[in-house]
Amino acid sequence: MSRGPGMQCPHCEHTVTARTSPKQTAIYREVVYQCRNVQCGHVLVCGLEAIHTLSPSAMPNPEVNLALSRFVQRCQLISQLQFAIEL
Repeated sequence: MSRGPGMQCPHCEHTVTARTSPKQTAIYREVVYQCRNVQCGHVLVCGLEAIHTLSPSAMPNPEVNLALSRFVQRCQLISQLQFAIEL
């Protein structure tokens, strides 16, 4: 696996490498990182969670309930209001 995005060891500040990332749910997984500094050797677990949708899926999974971002909510509301005005 590759190193995590912008992750550094909280102790020695060297980069860390992702070792495993077991899936916990459809939107959450735990990533095990290992410090690349052999003198440090720290291994840590971080949570990685999808928090909201920026662009809705064309193939939505009915088991996934992921909130829309405020921007997407606003765009949908504007679209609905424009449609209502046209009626």
